[in-house]
Amino acid sequence: MQGSLKNQMEEITQGVSVLSSSSSEIMAMISQLASSYAETATSISETTTTVEEVKQTVEVSSQRASEVSDSGQKLALVSQDGIRSVEETIQGMNNIKEQMERIAAIVIQLSDKSNTIGEIANNVNDLAEQSNLLAVNASIEAAKAGEHGKGFAVVAQEIKNLAQRSKDSTVQIRGILSDIQKDISNAVLATENGTKAAESGLNLTNSSSEVISTLASSVEEASQSNIQIAASNQQQIVGMDQITSAMENIKEASAQASEGTKQAEEAVTELKKLGEKLLEVIQHYKL
Repeated sequence: MQGSLKNQMEEITQGVSVLSSSSSEIMAMISQLASSYAETATSISETTTTVEEVKQTVEVSSQRASEVSDSGQKLALVSQDGIRSVEETIQGMNNIKEQMERIAAIVIQLSDKSNTIGEIANNVNDLAEQSNLLAVNASIEAAKAGEHGKGFAVVAQEIKNLAQRSKDSTVQIRGILSDIQKDISNAVLATENGTKAAESGLNLTNSSSEVISTLASSVEEASQSNIQIAASNQQQIVGMDQITSAMENIKEASAQASEGTKQAEEAVTELKKLGEKLLEVIQHYKL
């Protein structure tokens, strides 16, 4: 009976020793686990801070993208106004060109008519020359007729005077026509230059229209891209908020787990103390 009790006491002693050793190992593991939880909490805090900083950066980027998009849309509207203005300018240049062409046609008609007037003046001058020659011949014949030819001589002299005035008038008409022809030539040259200038302006305006249209398209594309960037940034912000929320949940769970390790550590400590007390009791009975 005494030997059996002794064996049982030895088994209990061995069990208590194993319990004490296991408690120490568990304590070490719990300490490592608590340290890991602490490191995890620190990492989560750092990650949360980094995510918050990234979120702020994304928010600033989103704001800038929205501002650029708004500016781009305003610029697109201005470009559209510019295109309309250029189109109106093109229409005006076409009208100017048409008017210049009409003026050129009228000037050419005036030139033709002045040439016709010149021909008529030449005919009048020829008639004046012939009338003057006839008047001279009539005066000679009147002189030959003596007293009977005096009345005829007066008529011949009047015809001669009229012919001379006609001749003088044709000279004046020729001078006027010469000035008119010079003015017409200058007008033709001016209308030709005006037409060329209108065509050049029209070509430049068409080129400007193409450039403005291309610019408007580029601005519109850039505006749409910025709108997409702003939308993408908003999605990133939502994602960042979700990450932050998840990190907070993990942090809370880690805190709860850390609290659990503390409780487990306290329980193991109590268990180790209980084992030590039990070992003391056994040693007492052995004595």
